[in-house]
Amino acid sequence: MNGTLFLFGSCWVQTSAAYRTALLNLCLRCEISYTGFRHEADGTVGFRTSYGAARRLQRLCKAEGIVLQISEKRGLPFLFWRYRKRAGLWLGGFLAIALLVLSGQFVWDIRITGNETMTESAIREELKACGLYPGSYIPRIHTGELENRVLISSDRISWISVYLDGTVATVQVIEHTPTPVPEDLSKPANLIATADGQIETVELFRGNCVVKTGQAVRKGELLVSGLYDSSVTGYRYTRAAGNVYARTERSFTVEIPLVSEEKVYQGAYCRSIYLNFFDFSVNIFKNTGNEAGIYDIIREEKGLDIIGLGGVPIGLSVERGIPYALESVTRTPEQALELGYAELERSLGSLSEEISLLSKSVKTTLTDSSLILECSVTCLENIAMQSEFEISEQP
Repeated sequence: MNGTLFLFGSCWVQTSAAYRTALLNLCLRCEISYTGFRHEADGTVGFRTSYGAARRLQRLCKAEGIVLQISEKRGLPFLFWRYRKRAGLWLGGFLAIALLVLSGQFVWDIRITGNETMTESAIREELKACGLYPGSYIPRIHTGELENRVLISSDRISWISVYLDGTVATVQVIEHTPTPVPEDLSKPANLIATADGQIETVELFRGNCVVKTGQAVRKGELLVSGLYDSSVTGYRYTRAAGNVYARTERSFTVEIPLVSEEKVYQGAYCRSIYLNFFDFSVNIFKNTGNEAGIYDIIREEKGLDIIGLGGVPIGLSVERGIPYALESVTRTPEQALELGYAELERSLGSLSEEISLLSKSVKTTLTDSSLILECSVTCLENIAMQSEFEISEQP
């Protein structure tokens, strides 16, 4: 069925072998078009034509004594007539059409390019504060004013371009590269040690070095002085700068109990389901029968990207409750040792990337209640830190 027949409705028209010639001549004479012509073995002929043409043909056949049968009424008018008493269906259809028309007036998706260190979520938050977010009313968005507001309010974005293409906003950004603040050389400073250690190497840029390779120093001890004492020129000062690398010792302690309480999950159930549209969320289902006990809550967002409509701002949020019970768990020394080493690796991973690990030793102690790992590491790190001092003018 073509689109015109579906839109205006169509009928199947047929007649017996005795009237087929007269019917076809009548259609030709009155310019009645049809489609899907079919000739049966018993001589019956039939075809499909529009509902209006079928009604006209019925009147002409009655006038000329041709027996005509009309059946199989199809198309949009008959579909409406069939469901005319279903108010909910009509209301839903009307709301769907209204929603489709109105949704074209709102931003559905924001696509961001050009960001390097800033995350998309951080940029979206800044855009939202300035009036651009999924669900914002497009006629009220003036891209020039929006760009200026973002540049004024943000200290991390130096350039931005916003382009609206239908319901999609394409945002291009250039991040602000902070200009290094030049050192104020007029403020004198020493370099002092940030930790105990043994000096390995000194990279001196400015100042008077007062330590040497192999020397042991304590935290807070002077490494490079910003003050010079000359018998010729007298005292003068500068802002000491440089790197002083030293061997340092650090210690970590990890204790793993042999008996502890752990969560034992007992299966999940659905607590609530939310329908999300832009920034709006409506609860469409709530389970009130499984609230007893203690449980964790996990909320999972499900959009339409699974059917290739990831930019459509419609989706579901499923909130699940996972009941659990606290049960006593006993670990073997081997299991505790494995957990202890994993925790120790996480602690070592927290060290700065500028610290080089030279050696490591681990001492294990097993008690009646726990396994204790004591780790000592030798590092190579820059222990120099600038410490400003005041110069008092002598009268």
